[in-house]
Amino acid sequence: MPAHEPLNPTSASRSGVYAQPYVAFSPEAWRASITLAYGSAIESDSVKPAAYLLDAELLRVELGVLHDFSPRAFGRFDAAFTGAYGGFGDGLIIAYHKLIHVRQRAREVRPRNTFGYEFTLPDGTSVQREAYAAALGDVRATLGVRHSAAFQSVLSLTLPTATSPAGYGRGTVSLSTVQTALLRLSPGYTFEGTLGFGVTPRHGALASYQRTTFAAASTGLRIRVWGSQSIYGYLFYHTPYYHGTALRTLDRRELTVDFGWISQRRNGREWYIGFGEDPSPRDAGIDFIVKAGMTW
Repeated sequence: MPAHEPLNPTSASRSGVYAQPYVAFSPEAWRASITLAYGSAIESDSVKPAAYLLDAELLRVELGVLHDFSPRAFGRFDAAFTGAYGGFGDGLIIAYHKLIHVRQRAREVRPRNTFGYEFTLPDGTSVQREAYAAALGDVRATLGVRHSAAFQSVLSLTLPTATSPAGYGRGTVSLSTVQTALLRLSPGYTFEGTLGFGVTPRHGALASYQRTTFAAASTGLRIRVWGSQSIYGYLFYHTPYYHGTALRTLDRRELTVDFGWISQRRNGREWYIGFGEDPSPRDAGIDFIVKAGMTW
């Protein structure tokens, strides 16, 4: 299934833990991928004297190169380009949430397609983040080991290469490990689950409220519909990124649902289109994400 990495900058600027799918060995040692995620976020929370607002559309385009050293070991390198905007899609997102009977009260009181990203914390710290068109994100280097056809482990290091304004990149290194289990329930049904742990040192204006150790888990199912066409869905959970802010939106865990379509071609190429949704209000999940990707 597709990998999942938090898109919310409040989350992504803290943890390097993500959901890493099982990587099957290929006789073609080199492979490449490109993925795009575009999300709409509206989060507003206040408990005097603390307050938090994130109203933005967010972009991440990630380029990856994977190399199989052997049938057991592989390495991967990923570089991302990111952006944060006032956007254009608030009207479409409002219509979509009305269709599925989800009410976003924070969206109702905010001007449409207007950027906002700011914190006021209990100690008086006040921070405002800037919108930006495009920047390099933190790069990720990964080493993986396939213990069997059903289980793999990876060790992942991110480096502080982001050129975006303060508060979007981690500003420091992060280290994480992800264990992935793959279970073929039948010829058309595949279960995949991940369990990850990581550490990121404190950094920046919010350092006194930042957690440094993190865990994440995902569970999902891929179902072959016909031929090489499949649908998938999974649930991603991440432990809290912050503590002591008095704001549930910052101090709670993240829960995200991801679902979509995968097409696998005879030449080995695979592409997918997916959608992410935050099923739990007032947490670190992004309200709506469109995803697309290709590997070859």
